[in-house]
Amino acid sequence: MKKIAEQYNDYIYPKPITNMQKAISEDGYVDISNADLFWEKFYPEKEYKNSLNVFIAGCGTNQPIYFGLSNPNWNIYAIDLSENSIAYVKEKLIENNIKNVQIEKQNILDTNFKNEFDLVISTGVIHHTKEPKKTLTKLVDATSGDGALSIMVYANYLRRGVYDLQKIFRHLKIEQNKEGIEFAKNYIENIIPKYHEAKRYYLAQKDNYDSGIIDTWLNPQDIAYSALEISDLISDTGAYFQGWFDNVFCYPNAILYGVEVNFKLLDDLNPLEATDFTQSHILQAGKHEFILRKKKEFENLWHNISNIKETIKVKSSSFLSVSKELDLSQKLGGQLIYLKHNSLLSAPFNFKEGIIWSIVDEVSQKSESIVIHKLLEKCNEFSKNNNLGMTFDINELKQILHKMWKQEIITFSMK
Repeated sequence: MKKIAEQYNDYIYPKPITNMQKAISEDGYVDISNADLFWEKFYPEKEYKNSLNVFIAGCGTNQPIYFGLSNPNWNIYAIDLSENSIAYVKEKLIENNIKNVQIEKQNILDTNFKNEFDLVISTGVIHHTKEPKKTLTKLVDATSGDGALSIMVYANYLRRGVYDLQKIFRHLKIEQNKEGIEFAKNYIENIIPKYHEAKRYYLAQKDNYDSGIIDTWLNPQDIAYSALEISDLISDTGAYFQGWFDNVFCYPNAILYGVEVNFKLLDDLNPLEATDFTQSHILQAGKHEFILRKKKEFENLWHNISNIKETIKVKSSSFLSVSKELDLSQKLGGQLIYLKHNSLLSAPFNFKEGIIWSIVDEVSQKSESIVIHKLLEKCNEFSKNNNLGMTFDINELKQILHKMWKQEIITFSMK
């Protein structure tokens, strides 16, 4: 880890957000590991609480400031290998009068926590370690029995060209300095052919500044995973895969609409297999973001439709907008926009789906959720009041809700 520590000390990463308060309050900056905003994603079985004991493993420059400001009732312990990143964070903690964050230099493998933290966050760290599984095991050990882990590791689908370029730059002995950065940028922008996979990745990124170039193209140690390889990473660590943070590019239901595909053939795939299927088609993912739990009962939780009981609660997902409204006269279900994905359009709703969504969304606008059996009543009441001549049954409703969950349109919870 010496080379990695030196790299992040010389080129702190990610790019510091100098005014985090403004980024949060005015620019809408969000870290998806913020369980306070996405409680149902992390803890679907728990009543909400605003005080958590949190461990940020490999915190970089921004996460301690963001979480300290966003969640003043959290107790946050953060570690990193970069002395300069830590110095920057400490300066910002004082500047922002943040009292609930402790930060120090430490290697994850040197920690010995046992069942201590409600939430463990590791964003873009594990894949830079020499022993990723051992590192993840340390993080799982640190998590309390009913806690959750928010993990991000590189995905190999979009990054395939990255490793070709890393290999080329190693052969050419390109160093981590100003000349090396300029060489790498010029090589990608002007020398490799337009169809090279590395160019596609480069153009898709927002971190083509100096530290970002070093982190991606001149990094001495990183590994990317297929969705199937996530299973191998997790196995024997004491954790279970609860689910992806965002399903949009993980299930074919959200991407392959309008294509003659028999989705029933895919029903037996586990969530990792479904993602591998989807990504093998679109080659979109440069990272995997997922939630782990320590109890087997949460494994593949909502992927298993048998877990969707009539007493489960439903709520609309975040970052959605309406593209086309439900149209009763034309019996058109409408369509949504995924705001966090460059205004990507959702699959169009059929009429029944549109009715279900409109009721769920109306409830969610009040920051509330609706129990499935109550949703069924409201759907049939809506049909009767509008003389639609339609009947909704519980099994059909569960199937539609499960599809919507796969499309990242709704979330489920038990409380």
